[in-house]
Amino acid sequence: MILHLRAAVEQLYAAPLARFTPLRTELVAQARAAGDKGLAASVSRLRKPTVAAWAVNHYVRHQRDDLADLQAFAELLRTAQRTLDADQLRVLGRERTRRVDDLADAMAVSAREAGQPLSATVLQEVRDTLTALIADEEAEASILTGSLVRALSYSGFGSVELDDVVAVSDLDTHPAGGPAEAPASKGGRPELEVLQGGGAAVDLDDRRAARRAEQRARLTGLLDTARVALRTADRQVAVLTARHEEVTEGIADLERRLATARARLEKVTGELDEATGIRDAAERAEGEAQRSLDSHDESQ
Repeated sequence: MILHLRAAVEQLYAAPLARFTPLRTELVAQARAAGDKGLAASVSRLRKPTVAAWAVNHYVRHQRDDLADLQAFAELLRTAQRTLDADQLRVLGRERTRRVDDLADAMAVSAREAGQPLSATVLQEVRDTLTALIADEEAEASILTGSLVRALSYSGFGSVELDDVVAVSDLDTHPAGGPAEAPASKGGRPELEVLQGGGAAVDLDDRRAARRAEQRARLTGLLDTARVALRTADRQVAVLTARHEEVTEGIADLERRLATARARLEKVTGELDEATGIRDAAERAEGEAQRSLDSHDESQ
């Protein structure tokens, strides 16, 4: 007997995928029998996970410790992104693909052993979800609830879309609020005031010196601003260069997979043509044998 929604979530999202709908029906009936119409309604609204989401949930619930290495790697990559360490980003970007593929394959094995094999399309959704985990701390927290209802994806910039991604919003572990905004820097150029005391005339040389000093201060301020802009641009170029290399490598990986898939298709097509030819020949032989038998019977 379930006493609250969290217990229902734990049962449903830990169950085999084929059991989700009948188990949800049973839990709704239990809640109604106990007179808790609100709980019954809440349980009935729990969404069945996609196959990819179920595979990730299953792995999180049964082999959570095996995610530790990926979580540690994710923190390294996020740190490199925050510090704009271009060299580190290049190295970790290449490593990310291998780690995601290895863990996705492990999840596929775990799902198959649980009676739920994953298609190539679903396996790619699992990879996308793991990539989102690496990119976004909130995505990682959502995945670790073990109650995903759909796969996640990360486009390479911005944050991961997390609306309605877990079974119940209060099971999501998004941090409340965020880091306090840093106070805006106060810009401005130093100004040199030319003082005049007691109405006395200011010496012409002093005036010229004051103007030169003011102009130099203005030019120094412009130079400082330009240098800051250059450093910012350098960091941005470094980050985008790393991302460009990452995306280029990802395209190359996809092209390799496409080439492999095409080779498999060509092989299967050849095998299919050969099998079809054998079947057609057997069909003709069967027809000839039947006609011979019919002719023999008619001649009796």
